[in-house]
Amino acid sequence: MLGDLRIVEIGEGMAVQVAGLMLCELGADVLKVERPGGDPARGTAPFANWNRGKRSLILDLDTADGLAALTDRLPGADVLLHQFTPQQAQALGFDDAALARAFPRLVTCGITGSPHNHPDVERGADDLLVAARVGVLYENDGYRGGPIVYRYRQGSWAAAHLAASGILARLVMRLQSGQGGAAHTSLFQGFLSTLPLVWARNSEGPMPNPPTYAPGAPRAMAQQLFECQGGDWLQIMDPTRQFDYATMPTMWDVMAEADVDLETPEGIEAAFRLRPRDSWIADLRAADIAVEPAYPMGEVLRHPEVEANGYVIAVDDPDLGKTRQPNVPFHTDADLPQGRPAPRLGEGGDESWTSESIAPAPDAAPAEILEGVRVLDLGMFLAGPMGPSMMGDMGANVIKVEALTGDRIRFMHRYYQAAARSKRSLALDLTRPEAQPILERLIQWAEVVHHNMRFRGAAKLGLSEEGIRKYNPDVAFNYVSAYGQKGARGNWPGYDSIFNAIAGWEFENAGAGNKPVFNRPGTMDVTSAQSCLVEIMASLYAKRAGSRGYTTQSSLLGVAAFTQGERLIDAEGKLTETYHLTDDQTGFSPYHRIYECSDDQWVAVAAHRPEQQAALRDLLGEESRFEAATEGWKAADLLAALEAAGVPSDAVNFEDAMHRFFDDPQNRELNLVSALPQPLYGLVEQPGAFWNFGDVPIVFKRCAPAVGEHSDEILREIGYSDSEIAGFREAKIIA
Repeated sequence: MLGDLRIVEIGEGMAVQVAGLMLCELGADVLKVERPGGDPARGTAPFANWNRGKRSLILDLDTADGLAALTDRLPGADVLLHQFTPQQAQALGFDDAALARAFPRLVTCGITGSPHNHPDVERGADDLLVAARVGVLYENDGYRGGPIVYRYRQGSWAAAHLAASGILARLVMRLQSGQGGAAHTSLFQGFLSTLPLVWARNSEGPMPNPPTYAPGAPRAMAQQLFECQGGDWLQIMDPTRQFDYATMPTMWDVMAEADVDLETPEGIEAAFRLRPRDSWIADLRAADIAVEPAYPMGEVLRHPEVEANGYVIAVDDPDLGKTRQPNVPFHTDADLPQGRPAPRLGEGGDESWTSESIAPAPDAAPAEILEGVRVLDLGMFLAGPMGPSMMGDMGANVIKVEALTGDRIRFMHRYYQAAARSKRSLALDLTRPEAQPILERLIQWAEVVHHNMRFRGAAKLGLSEEGIRKYNPDVAFNYVSAYGQKGARGNWPGYDSIFNAIAGWEFENAGAGNKPVFNRPGTMDVTSAQSCLVEIMASLYAKRAGSRGYTTQSSLLGVAAFTQGERLIDAEGKLTETYHLTDDQTGFSPYHRIYECSDDQWVAVAAHRPEQQAALRDLLGEESRFEAATEGWKAADLLAALEAAGVPSDAVNFEDAMHRFFDDPQNRELNLVSALPQPLYGLVEQPGAFWNFGDVPIVFKRCAPAVGEHSDEILREIGYSDSEIAGFREAKIIA
């Protein structure tokens, strides 16, 4: 699909490597530049997983010869993907201005900790430090008061997807303008891209602003998460909360032998503890209720549906031998080169690229990155529709088709706003045969069609792949499912929380030995939407570059497996080791955690290098005394001392972080806040730009629409007259 693209990747951070992996597994030729001696992670599961299929080139970029050798590669490259801060890039001669002069067709993506135009851009890019900086630690559920550290690397996973999709968007623009340019993102923006589900404000209407947690209150939320007999746990997702547990046969047995009060949460919890998990799961699935076990991290790689859908892949790794690794969650009708092992040090680095001299395209550069791109979004909820919304942020023309009563997630106001910004709404009753000619014109209008319906329901509405291609054979078609198309569960329902449970994140985020906790920011939903965004952008690029409209698909289960990338199944069938969150949910080791100071403020440290750890010991004494020592410092004084000692650290922006973020004039000036009027909600504020495209701004023009707000104008655009539109409305085909 991306076989014509050549990418130079420089960096040892997770986000850079995962972004490169996704582009590589979609067909791009990725050249990984490594320091002499190689990436220190060589021989570990993360290195094996995140560098599959790449080539390796050894260069010492601290020397003139190393820099010259890298510069010699860039004329033949399409993309430079790196993790240099602007100052570091400038010192190497790789700042945006210098690259634009020397290599005008080169697309450059730098993944930093904070956004490229932010005053903190030179600060550390560790997930914990950035989470502290953004203020998201108070959004996490936990078993004590104060900020709670998450094990899931929310910023890095999101930043990797933003980088891959931003690169592809800039390449789509290059096809029209002939020019490359910046496509930067950051872990900070990665966090922001996951936060619209919980961070949003409105000035009026029925979307209550989210409460801010009291600093000292524990926040362990059950959220349909139940312990069963024997200590096993299961996660249910019944969005309407209308399911009657008393209708389950297993519950009849429980009620016959025990006095349980199903009118109270405590009584329901007590009842679930009286029978094995498998009995409850069988009853719930028979009632078409979404449910999965809460597994330890990594066990999802053994799941039969993961096997059936190819979300785990056999790889003979040069260091680890025969392994089973989490695959990228991409299925497509393109021939993708998946399953190649990570390279040995220096393997493939001698292959050179021919410098291509291609005349600039004749068209003028568009004003927005995806200007002129036409997207038809027939999805609901979050896992999928957030992807087209992000395309709309970049300037695409996105039409959202929804039922006359609206998307079923509209009652969850922030969620709907998060998934529908930058779209127009057409309310169309697709269950009516009279709507099919309208659907036909819409599909013929579109370059991209997306939905996340269950397959059987989609087919009834004319939205199977065959039905869509009947109207537009060359359209780029993408969909997101719960379990994938193959296997026994292709038509099953699925929601974020049950896939966080099956992926092990509810146990991991709870801390060692604690009961699992609900993952509030909706990370599997968001990552699934971002996965579909990468696929859509890849197929859009391929189509516009002269190939064809591919079919691509992703799934919540595929994403759940993909996020296991720190682990793999080794030759003996065992899961490799990884690190875990401490039981007090403060971090991962004395050198990588948050500490409370004497003024009730918290400080985050990330001392990964031996010299940084030695400096921390010089400042605080023996590591067993770190916690006691920090209690004698004021946070500002400790931060100043850590800075002077060269220990990466940040203040934990904890109390009232959401309001601080939206009220900060700097965030508004840097386009990190979207503030748009909406007829029902007044002024709606959300996290804003997830990319920095340098000379091409992201302009927010449209808040999430009302049901059918743009029905008439859309129908006029596809050729219907006002009288025909009036007839559709009278017949209740549109609203």
